[in-house]
Amino acid sequence: MRNAVSLSAALTVFAILLVGCGGASEPDLPERRIPVPGLLVYTVGVDLWIQDENGPRLLIAAGQDQQLLHPAISPDGTRVAYVVFQLTHAEGTTIGTDLAVSNIDNPAQRVVLARDGAAEFVWNPRWTPDGEALIFTHEPVGAPISVKRLYLEHETLDLLREDARDAAIDPDGSRIVFVSSPYSGDPHLVVRRLDDGSETVLDPQRSWQPRPFRIPRFSADGGSVLFSAGQYLPQVSALALGLNGPEDIWRFDLATGELRQLAALGEDQPDFTLSEDGRHALVFGAFGAYLISTTSPEPAYAVAPGEFHGWIDWVGTISDEEWAAIREAVFELPDAAQ
Repeated sequence: MRNAVSLSAALTVFAILLVGCGGASEPDLPERRIPVPGLLVYTVGVDLWIQDENGPRLLIAAGQDQQLLHPAISPDGTRVAYVVFQLTHAEGTTIGTDLAVSNIDNPAQRVVLARDGAAEFVWNPRWTPDGEALIFTHEPVGAPISVKRLYLEHETLDLLREDARDAAIDPDGSRIVFVSSPYSGDPHLVVRRLDDGSETVLDPQRSWQPRPFRIPRFSADGGSVLFSAGQYLPQVSALALGLNGPEDIWRFDLATGELRQLAALGEDQPDFTLSEDGRHALVFGAFGAYLISTTSPEPAYAVAPGEFHGWIDWVGTISDEEWAAIREAVFELPDAAQ
């Protein structure tokens, strides 16, 4: 797993290994189809792929010694934001990441925030509800890690919170949820209002067993926070910070205080995305892609192959009829076994 003390360093090591192995081979298209309706953008090897009514296909290919990460589809479904990871010190470049945006119908990479120095990183872009800005994690050289907001039209940048990462914004744009003190070894989940800066720590007494926390997201109605977390283990050294074993998906109700495990996956730092109505979550792990219900206590359904430290975003919904068909297909026996 990646070391939370320096996510950038761990990604660099993994990425160099990936380049040394020649990258990922082109996947088999039928195996890469994820059986959900709507628009998907996800990572395959170092590239970004898209899936829509025309099936899965390459969307944007990474450049030489690069890897594309953290896709985020705009609210209107016309653009995708993502991270361009420069893996090596190529000619005229330094290791680090840039923030980029591309149209989906006519893909063309446009860097909207370029790194200023070596080993400067941006992570996890998220669109504001109006589609005018991106919030993201910024990890500059010699300065605290922070969450910032970039307005795309005017290219203006503002600070939302220092000592924070993995922020997501709620559907009405009034709050963000993030992981505070990410290098402390046992960070908190925090909800912050953007109008007055007031904050609510979701587990102030550290009574939750699942932690540390990653990639929180608001539910579609803004009433809950969903996140990935592992089983907490005592930290014995600086090198062990964040190495807390396989992770599952959890949901915390902001009104009632109920904490519920949505899926026991035991995955290695999975990514996840929510349907537009919030009723389903699509989880992208190393061992598989899983669909889970966020409203009823059902098991997770493995529906497609996964991607090692892969990333995914989705715009779509699953009807009751489609959900029933997906569950039935998961347990459908091959012809030879019938």
